[in-house]
Amino acid sequence: MKSLFAAACILAIGLGVASAQTAAPAAPAPAMSPASAPAATPAAATELPSGKAVRAQCVAEAKAQGLKGDARKASVQQCFAQARPDLAKAKQCRDEAKAKSLAGPEFKAYVKQCKAAG
Repeated sequence: MKSLFAAACILAIGLGVASAQTAAPAAPAPAMSPASAPAATPAAATELPSGKAVRAQCVAEAKAQGLKGDARKASVQQCFAQARPDLAKAKQCRDEAKAKSLAGPEFKAYVKQCKAAG
């Protein structure tokens, strides 16, 4: 009897977890014309594109310009730094920490302090 009860409990838990993992697809939002679109919220206005998207765009621009080698690398870095200065600063801080041979908690602390200072 106990094993039957235990099996029923395990089955119920398993079904609960399985149903929690399946989510119904979201309904598409109705199309709005620009005139009827609501004003952008401050949070949406400050939202930055992802680093991957920015880097891909910068690489595409450098490729379209026909740049190669060091010129291409410099162009991508400059484009990325202009589009996402926060991520460019974080990379600079990580590179400085690596140059100082920092590791572990010292590395994290240095990067955090460096980003806050800049």
